Amino acid sequence: MQANDTILINVNIDNRPLRLRVSLKDEEGVRLSAQVLNQRINAFKSFDTQDPLDRISWAALDLAGEIIRLKQDHGGIEHALEEEIAAIESLLYA
Repeated sequence: MQANDTILINVNIDNRPLRLRVSLKDEEGVRLSAQVLNQRINAFKSFDTQDPLDRISWAALDLAGEIIRLKQDHGGIEHALEEEIAAIESLLYA
């Protein structure tokens, strides 16, 4: 397999077929991403709208918010780890 090997795949987003060219190594991730997005979209189907673009937009905003929260949580963990390492170093070199 070459680094630039690509394939054509079909995925559905909110029952809309999409034909995509993706890297062979990314195929599984793209399919999983479509599945996650469809789950988010389905969660918004009970909202009062007939416009699929509204559901897709809400799902995109929800996923983006989750990414932001994860980055913030990761930053907090990183800071706590740095403090722990500094405390251990101070004990080692005291």
